[in-house]
Amino acid sequence: MTQLRTLFFLLFLTVSFSQAQSLFRIDSLPAQGVLLDKGWTFHVGDNLDWAKPDFDDSKWESIDPTKDIFELPQIHKTGQIGWLRLRLAGDSALHQSLVLIIQQAGASELYLNGKRIHQIGIVSATADQIKAFNPQNSPVSFPVSTKGVQVLAIRYAFQPNIRYATHFNSTNPLFTTRLRPTDEAVSGYTNSYNREQNQKFVRVAVFAILSLLFFTLYVFSPVRKAYLYFSVYALLFAVSWYILKFVDSPTFVETSYGIKNAILILQTIGYLFMLNAVYATFQHKNGFLYWAMVLSGIVAIPVGALVYGWGWLIYGQLFSNFISIDITRVSAIAVREHRKGAWIVLAGCICYLVCWFIFSLQFSGVLASEGLLADLPFEISWLSISVAFAVFLAYDFGLTNRILEQKLKENETLSAEKQQILATQNETLERQVHERTAELNQSLENLKTTQVQLIQKEKLASLGELTAGIAHEIQNPLNFVNNFSEVSSELVAELQEERGKGTERDEALEAELLDDLTQNLQKITHHGGRASAIVKGMLEHARASTGERELTDLNALADQYLRLAYQGWRRSGVPDNRQEFTCILVTDFDPALGQADIVPQDIGRVLLNLYTNAFYAVSEKQKTTTNSYQPTVWVRTQGVDQQILITVKDNGKGIPDAVKAKIFQPFFTTKPTGEGTGLGLSLSYDIVTKGHGGTFTVESVEGVETTFIIRLPIAPNYA
Repeated sequence: MTQLRTLFFLLFLTVSFSQAQSLFRIDSLPAQGVLLDKGWTFHVGDNLDWAKPDFDDSKWESIDPTKDIFELPQIHKTGQIGWLRLRLAGDSALHQSLVLIIQQAGASELYLNGKRIHQIGIVSATADQIKAFNPQNSPVSFPVSTKGVQVLAIRYAFQPNIRYATHFNSTNPLFTTRLRPTDEAVSGYTNSYNREQNQKFVRVAVFAILSLLFFTLYVFSPVRKAYLYFSVYALLFAVSWYILKFVDSPTFVETSYGIKNAILILQTIGYLFMLNAVYATFQHKNGFLYWAMVLSGIVAIPVGALVYGWGWLIYGQLFSNFISIDITRVSAIAVREHRKGAWIVLAGCICYLVCWFIFSLQFSGVLASEGLLADLPFEISWLSISVAFAVFLAYDFGLTNRILEQKLKENETLSAEKQQILATQNETLERQVHERTAELNQSLENLKTTQVQLIQKEKLASLGELTAGIAHEIQNPLNFVNNFSEVSSELVAELQEERGKGTERDEALEAELLDDLTQNLQKITHHGGRASAIVKGMLEHARASTGERELTDLNALADQYLRLAYQGWRRSGVPDNRQEFTCILVTDFDPALGQADIVPQDIGRVLLNLYTNAFYAVSEKQKTTTNSYQPTVWVRTQGVDQQILITVKDNGKGIPDAVKAKIFQPFFTTKPTGEGTGLGLSLSYDIVTKGHGGTFTVESVEGVETTFIIRLPIAPNYA
């Protein structure tokens, strides 16, 4: 019996000792609160009975939940639920209005004396439904309602597939909580939050203004690429600071890491743009160090986002400071090269390095500071290089303006001399202009005279083409006149002889002779009229056009000039054996065309030019083809849609596409030298388009055929 009592006594002492070990006693509660980092126990599993205050957790594992999750090997971040328990004692300290200041890497449910008081995130037995949430030190109420020992139980779980990192020097504690009086906690949190938000607002505003300023400078001076680079740098940092205002607010952990990764990328790219801006400003060549900085920036992004612990050291301490040190180096080189104003950027770089060194001492605990003074070195370090660069640009603009003012004064000093020189030069120029104007007027008169002569030459050339044809055409009626004259003379002699017989004369024979003589005279008159008409047409062609329109039989005009041109072509080129040249002439004249209101001399010249060119084309092709080739020229007239359509087509050698666009230009010709003036088609084009308001087009297939089409907007006279 005594042994049994002894055994129970030892068990009681053991339990009492164990419970004494797990009790966190708070005798006083200062304004800054008490960090609850001792007395915690931990166990993996899920049982709501573990929230009850009388549950025996003496066999659970002791743990310090304020440590980083990667410093706690017993934690399994797989979505499995675990429980934390803590016993608090301290009647006077706990029985007042209290709050908990919490940071955590997972999701939790808080139980006080067996009653759930808060849910932070989503804890679920289903791993896919767990949502980790970090309150970011925002106050959470701690409603103590009983005296004695208080039991705080935490039902805790990690959200699966979250890649934890230490962005911007942030930590990932399992569950860090500080117990504080409500008034001091709320006041301190509000002041701290407002101060941080104001600081971030100032950063956003400053960088946004700098971005707009430098972009405006770039718009007005696009050759200065440094303005664009610095504008992009400032914009990226303004956006990143704006986003960071939401990151520090309570949010889901996965969202927080996504936003921080975006900020990491924006600021890394921003640093590289700032480096390019400095290089471009001081015209520094991109050497080995520059590409080393670019490579380090590329490496810093995944390292800062994915590598835990020292990954942020690579980005936040090494990459950003390497950029600043290289900017300092480039600025120092510019100062050594006596680049005006470079000392301003160098001073900003030195200020950055000094402030960052002080901030590093504060962060490591070597140099203690509180409140605004603790943030001042960090804020100055962010702004020093940017502000220095802006001041440098202002100085550069001012220096440029002073140089311009000095140049303006020099120009004003020289203006009097320049005005005198300009006046003298103006007089000389006016005299030269007057002389040149007189020369140009004389040249213009000579040009007009030459133009008239060339046009007359073209007319005479076309008249020469007609001469042989006219001679041939006149020869026919003259032959008739001569023949009928001889016959008439014989008839007169017979008549006189018959009258000399006196009473024996044959009156019937005399009457017959007189009838024959009358017919001969009529034929002589007819063929004489034909010759007269040919001569009249020749004269009309040779004389200058009056420009007056008159009713003209266009079919007769086209046919007459076709026959004259053909005969003239055959008989005007004996050296070329043109008399041996034969050509089929195909005409298709609209019998309903009637008389058209045109300028006959001008349209006659156009037709003559087209006929002559057609005969030239087919004769040239005949020289290079076999005997089976038969030169042919088609002429057609039509009345179509209140227009007169004249088509002249030949099966000659055609016109190349490269030449087709030039044939209506003055003095352009494909004929050998001495055989063409190059004015025929040009004058014809002016006659049709300007003189008659029509159109003049050409269609040609090289080596096959050529077709000239004339459209005259003249309503035919169908009277």
